[in-house]
Amino acid sequence: MGIIETLDAKEWLGFNARLQAKKNALRKALKEKGVLKKGGVNDYDKYSYFSEAQYKELFTELFSDAGLELSFNEVEYNTFTGSEKQANGRMPKLNFILTDIETGFYEVTTITGEGIDKGDKAGYKAYTGALKYYLANTFMVATGDDPEKESPSHTMNDKQEKKATAKQIELIRKIAEEQGKELDEEVVKAWSMKQASDFISKYKGAK
Repeated sequence: MGIIETLDAKEWLGFNARLQAKKNALRKALKEKGVLKKGGVNDYDKYSYFSEAQYKELFTELFSDAGLELSFNEVEYNTFTGSEKQANGRMPKLNFILTDIETGFYEVTTITGEGIDKGDKAGYKAYTGALKYYLANTFMVATGDDPEKESPSHTMNDKQEKKATAKQIELIRKIAEEQGKELDEEVVKAWSMKQASDFISKYKGAK
């Protein structure tokens, strides 16, 4: 049994607030770096990009400073037929797990990556694209990229995009009151619908 399953609602809210504070501190540190210079070039689609190596170098430092750790596991792995010139298509669904190394508390974001290639690199493209998409969108990486000009070789589908509804937030507020815990409204409003739903399902009616 993991740490999440052992927490009551009051403890959960406290640990989650600490994790969100670390994420915000990381975003602030990243913002101070300004727009990041793209070091990679895609010769096939003729565009420059912020490479996987650049992401890893950048976030290894940032995660260490923030006391965070990122891991992932594969949920599904599917194949499909790509384009005429790049026929091999791969579509893995991945759970990215962001952990506060001080407490062991974590959050999970599910992303489906897509990659096509004429050879055997479609899976690699899909995995790499999913990782870059997660990091860029979770921490607001400023690379100057235009989403409309993204390479067709990999598109991402973030399953956690929709924000918690007003009804969910109201239920969470009531649960927090029952637990005697002060609620950080801004943090909760940033939750996805799934995060809010998971919290409500676990703690609704708990005393």
